[in-house]
Amino acid sequence: MAATARRKAGNGPAGDSRPAADETAASMPNDQIHRTVESALGQNVTGDFLPSDLIGTANAMMVDAFTKPMAAARAAFGFWGDLGRLATSGARREPEAGDRRFADDAYRDNPYYAGLLQTYLAWRAAVGTYADDAGVDDRGRFLLEQVGEAFAPTNFLLGNPAAVREARDTKGMSIVRGAQNLIGDVRKRRPIPSQVDESAFEVGGNLAVTPGSVVLRTEMFELIQYAPQTQEVHERPILVVPSIVNKFYIFDIAPKRSILEYFIQKGHSVFVLAWRNPQKRHDRWGMPDYQDAVDAAIDATSAIAGSSDVNIWAVCGAGPVVVSMAGYYAAKNTRKINSLLLVVSPLDMKAMSKAPSLSAFVKEEGAAASAVMKKVARNKRISANEFTLLFAMLRPNDLIWNYWVSNYLLGKTPSAFDVLYWNGDGTGMTAQFNHDFSRFVEENPFVTDGAMTVRGTPIAGLADLGIDSYVLGAANDHLCVWQSVYRSAQLLGERSQFVLGNSGHIQTIVCPPGNPKASFFTHGEKPDTAEEWLASATRHAGSWWDHGVAWTSERGGALVPAPDSPGNKDFPPLGAAPGTYVHERG
Repeated sequence: MAATARRKAGNGPAGDSRPAADETAASMPNDQIHRTVESALGQNVTGDFLPSDLIGTANAMMVDAFTKPMAAARAAFGFWGDLGRLATSGARREPEAGDRRFADDAYRDNPYYAGLLQTYLAWRAAVGTYADDAGVDDRGRFLLEQVGEAFAPTNFLLGNPAAVREARDTKGMSIVRGAQNLIGDVRKRRPIPSQVDESAFEVGGNLAVTPGSVVLRTEMFELIQYAPQTQEVHERPILVVPSIVNKFYIFDIAPKRSILEYFIQKGHSVFVLAWRNPQKRHDRWGMPDYQDAVDAAIDATSAIAGSSDVNIWAVCGAGPVVVSMAGYYAAKNTRKINSLLLVVSPLDMKAMSKAPSLSAFVKEEGAAASAVMKKVARNKRISANEFTLLFAMLRPNDLIWNYWVSNYLLGKTPSAFDVLYWNGDGTGMTAQFNHDFSRFVEENPFVTDGAMTVRGTPIAGLADLGIDSYVLGAANDHLCVWQSVYRSAQLLGERSQFVLGNSGHIQTIVCPPGNPKASFFTHGEKPDTAEEWLASATRHAGSWWDHGVAWTSERGGALVPAPDSPGNKDFPPLGAAPGTYVHERG
């Protein structure tokens, strides 16, 4: 690890006129959060696949279309047959139930729009017929899905009755505003339409404002120590390790909605590892480097707090990195971790089968030619934009075309929601780490004792880590389905406890007490299946935060006087939270 640089970290500007983040997000509808979390915290479901891999898929499908003329002919006959039946008998196809794009009455009552819709539905059906007859593989079907959603009539001005009405009612100003929105996104090189009004937020201004200091800076991360807000604190600190491809401030999103602030106010000493957005000079960072970073952060946290070990949090894709280090410590009979709070993080990769995964699109025989492997060979990083586009393609209607219509056709300004701002403020990842993680997914080493090595040492089995674990799942999680997270609790053995929040991937984290819709489930045992667990679990009204605080406090050690100042002589404060790395984009 590179030597610590003595640069100063800056906070946001004082006297900011932006609205408080909790005010802008208080009314955020649940379904909008659900639509956006598909693009968050999801590197563990993508395999080695990148959007650029679809270029080769498109070329191969064009060749197939010429070599399988009968499949193309049957699809064409089906398409024209559908239109013929519509013309002669009025037989209509109906959109899928719940498809909000075609809810406008004009698609039923206006002959022009009804004709567009029926032509589109007939074409989609014909494409599906061709895919079946031609034996198109999963990656090809994924490409056809992207093309099909892109050519929906709602995505074009003259095919969208709501956009036409808006243009008429505003005397064309909606078109002008839409063009301005489009030009703005192009200038900022956004891979998808903006999902949030970025002018309403600033990290360090009205986001990530809990007081603290950077006490360690390496090439890979900054370690932030938050200022105590009580006279006494538990002697054993908390170290939070966020996902590799997301910025840490989802845990400090806004005052009164910050889980870090809440634990601090309950008497805990909290540190956060803030990952750096990798640049070209960091191209060779792989999983061993991230494991070393976690180890360094644990050592620094322990040294500053005067504790021999830490209570560690591991979030989503960081879970395997942290757990592998816990296994290494156990194998070496070294105690650096006292307890683990594992947040929406599957450890058995086979248990991810119910999640929307792109890993099935990676053909083993063609893996060496995939875009990410080429990037590994050329030592190129994977940008935040590539991740944003990839995860958006999992649900293109919700994450791409919904905002295309709203921003560009209707000329609306995106809403000011802090979670959406954070969601769009992603980081890149080195191709080497993505490759290492993909190999981890393929080999699934945690299910077999000794199958994974760290620093040349086979790690201990997950049930033999010798630490207590609090495993948190999210009932409406579309990425890390809660059943797969329950499997993590099973792997961690008798000293683990599983807790299930009732909302989605992000809402389960950002779930302050007082939310009337919040609830969570607990159970004293871990039956064989997740469904059995839920059937006999106890439901609790409210947020899980207080339950988590109580669990952590029992493992936090004695109360001691809160420190007067951050860091120590070996780790002097380098600047104010949220630090400098959180501001790096790209």
